Amino acid sequence: MSPEVRFTLIGIMLGLFLAALDQTIVSTAMPRIIADLKGTEYYAWVTTSYLLAATVSAPIFGRLTELFSRKSILLIAVIIFLLGSALSGLSQNMAELILFRGVQGIGGGALFALALTTIAVLFPPRERSRLGGLFGAVFGLSSAVGPWLGGLLTDHLSWHWVFYINMPVGAVALWFIARYMPGLPPEHQERFDYLGAFLLVVWTVPLMLAFSWGGSTYPWDSPEILGLLAVSLVGLILWVWAELKVEHPLFDLSLFRIPTFSLAAGAIFFYGPAFLGAVVFLPLYLQVVKGVSASASGVTVLPLTLGVILGSVGGGVLASRIGRYKPILVGGSLFLLALFLLLHFILEASTPLPLVIGLFFLLGLGLGPSQSLINIAAQNEVPMQRIGSATSGLQFTRQIGSTMGIALLGTVLASSLNQELCRVFPESASCKPKAVVQRNMEGTGIDLDRQFQDLEAKIVAALKGDEAAYEALKNDPNVPQEVKKNLVKGGIPAQFARTRALLLSALEGDRAAWEEVQKDPNLPQEFKARLPEGGIPGEFARLKALVFRALEGDPAAYQALLQNPQVPQALKEQLVPGGVAKAVEEEVSATYALLEKALRGDAGAKARLLQNPRLDPRLKALLQTPPPPQALPQVLAQVKAALEAQKAEIAAQALAEAKKGVELALQEAQAKALEEAKAQVLSALAQAEEEALKTVPKEVVKQLEETKAKLKEALVQGIVQAEKHIFLYSALFILLSFLLLLGMPDKELKGGFRPQVEQGA
Repeated sequence: MSPEVRFTLIGIMLGLFLAALDQTIVSTAMPRIIADLKGTEYYAWVTTSYLLAATVSAPIFGRLTELFSRKSILLIAVIIFLLGSALSGLSQNMAELILFRGVQGIGGGALFALALTTIAVLFPPRERSRLGGLFGAVFGLSSAVGPWLGGLLTDHLSWHWVFYINMPVGAVALWFIARYMPGLPPEHQERFDYLGAFLLVVWTVPLMLAFSWGGSTYPWDSPEILGLLAVSLVGLILWVWAELKVEHPLFDLSLFRIPTFSLAAGAIFFYGPAFLGAVVFLPLYLQVVKGVSASASGVTVLPLTLGVILGSVGGGVLASRIGRYKPILVGGSLFLLALFLLLHFILEASTPLPLVIGLFFLLGLGLGPSQSLINIAAQNEVPMQRIGSATSGLQFTRQIGSTMGIALLGTVLASSLNQELCRVFPESASCKPKAVVQRNMEGTGIDLDRQFQDLEAKIVAALKGDEAAYEALKNDPNVPQEVKKNLVKGGIPAQFARTRALLLSALEGDRAAWEEVQKDPNLPQEFKARLPEGGIPGEFARLKALVFRALEGDPAAYQALLQNPQVPQALKEQLVPGGVAKAVEEEVSATYALLEKALRGDAGAKARLLQNPRLDPRLKALLQTPPPPQALPQVLAQVKAALEAQKAEIAAQALAEAKKGVELALQEAQAKALEEAKAQVLSALAQAEEEALKTVPKEVVKQLEETKAKLKEALVQGIVQAEKHIFLYSALFILLSFLLLLGMPDKELKGGFRPQVEQGA
């Protein structure tokens, strides 16, 4: 291998490493990006835009390598990728980030396709298999390093460096390619198929969106998903028609007449979801079921990555030595099939972690060889002038298969989780008939203890009046609506402040406040019963009316007052049976009797009369100058007639004075009673609020802990069942891939062990 080819290979591998790294490094930085740029609703689009652009760009750039200098196209791909990286790091809002991630995806997808295409041009298939193994190792290494490096850069620098890190490495790759890679011009010029490229976008983008959104953003049977699938189907038909009609198509469909290529395309279509099924969902099992931390789970998955690297390199070296690919692919598929079935049958929550890690390593060994050998097998039979579109077409097929397979496996995961959650929480909205089971990764229990700890802390803070915690809970889409409904802005203090204001208003006579208090389910019934209708003013108004009736002679009112323990004794003593009129009548009769005795010479009667301040002055004068004995009967008759005539007036005057006195006394008593009642209410509410602040948060935390325990149990069982089903589906994918590989012709890899540019030199 000449220095030029060696350095070109380094540049290509660095570019491939960056493209593969960018698929995983951004995921750990997303929470910080969302917090900085806002726009949680656009979270998924950051990944979707990259995925869409990468999928579509691969076949387009693969075709461009057949029309122009491969070196120029590869340099353009690296430059686009670096430009997208720089712009993504400079993004000031989510719209910019989504747009620039799409630009980055164009470069990333092109790098994937062009790296394998360039190796296919530089090396013959037999030597290519060994180098392809190295490419598989680079891909496995980037998958393992990406999440760890993303977290490291985000925590110690900023999320911008998740994108900026591509710049220095990409610059080195760019220099190696520009300096050492040969031009590799095409053998002859052809026109680019613009219609084919446009129609490829028309059917690919709706298909990818349908399988990305189906079961998560929209139900599978929603008009949005069905519409996207319909557009994709029409676009696919038009694309096939155009590719068959155009002279120089974007993708030569006649390649499918080559048995090895068509079988390889089918095999890699099923291999993609099997590979991702083994890798994507394993962290759930490790973190939720086995209790491994997020950082430790990355280390725990390293044996799988190591197995992929060893399997990829080993498979490539072995294929290079024996000169054949079919035995390795078929043997690896059988090995994988057995492992997936074994994992399906033995994987449980109680499976020892060392055994699981050992099986992961063996799984990686089985997955590794197919990483590159399927591409090598297809390239072995494809004409060199179509090597670019053939290689990128295989990558395109794998990406489509992976997207559809992950959608299926995600639905399996969601269904298993929902089944277990409905067993524990049958009242959940997702358990109702015809409820849509959402296919997403939220709520799958990763770091459940921390999530509940944060939730408990926020709820306790919100209960104690922290408005920031209240707003955070209200805006958190992961907090159940049932919890949000029970939250009150300002927490328990605000609830008691509202209750305090209502009670004070009700005591002051506010009818609406009294009715609201009566309807409040949180207030004890005995407390409501003690609150008089109309408040203290209403209670005293009823008391005043009763006293006035008693003064007017109502016997029922008189008896009611005597029997009421809340009526002061002093007021009861002022009441007389029959009311004021009866008292006046008795007083007039007593006055006349005393007057008669006094006029007949009774000194004691006279003294008692003169001591009466209300005694009529005329009667006083009569006592001072009594009439002669012979005129006394006539005078007494006249006095008696006069007293009888004045009795009604005296009674009315006395009643008015009595009512006035009662009213003044009741006003003073009402003010005092209202003040005392308010003080009692404030004191009782203060004690109740203090007690509530102590007990309610404890009760809420206790309920949340019980919910967490039940949720954890359901998640553990649900994820175990989901993993078992996922491994079974992965076994089915591998079986289908195996059957296609079994039908491949057992041909020898072409070429020797030297780069083709050297052979042609």
